[in-house]
Amino acid sequence: MEIEWEKVLIETIILAGIIFGAVYVEHWNYRRLQRNEETTTRKKMIVLLTNNLVRKLRFIDESIQYKDYKPFFTDIWDAIVLSGKQTLLSFEIIENLQHTYSWMKYYNTELQQKSTTNDDKVLRDLLDEVRKSIDQSLKILQAKV
Repeated sequence: MEIEWEKVLIETIILAGIIFGAVYVEHWNYRRLQRNEETTTRKKMIVLLTNNLVRKLRFIDESIQYKDYKPFFTDIWDAIVLSGKQTLLSFEIIENLQHTYSWMKYYNTELQQKSTTNDDKVLRDLLDEVRKSIDQSLKILQAKV
C-alpha cells in the first residue's frame, strides 16, 4: 500500500487553512465585540459625567444663593479613575476633567481650612473658578457626544 503524499499534503494544507480561518474569525469577532462594549461604556461614562457636572452647577448656584458652603462630592470621577475606565476617554477629556475635579477638591480643602480669612468672598471666588472649569468641561463632553 503506497501512501499518496500529494493527497496527504493537500489535505493537511486545507485543514491548516480551515483552522487558521476559524481562529482568525473568532479573534476578529472578539475584538469587534470588545470595541462595541468600549464604545457603549464610553458613551455611558460621558452621560454620567455630564449629568454629574450639571448637578454640580446647580449645587454651586444653591451654595451662593443660600450662602451654605458645603464640600463637593467627587465620587463619580474617583470611581472612574479607580476602575481604570478613564482610559476609554481621549487624553483631552481626561486632562480637562482632572483639572475640573482638582478645582473641586481645592475648594473642599479651602472649606475645611475655613478660618476668619476665608470669608464668603473667597469661597464665592473659588466657586466661580469651579463653575468656569465645569462649563469648559461640559463644552468638551457635549462635543464628544
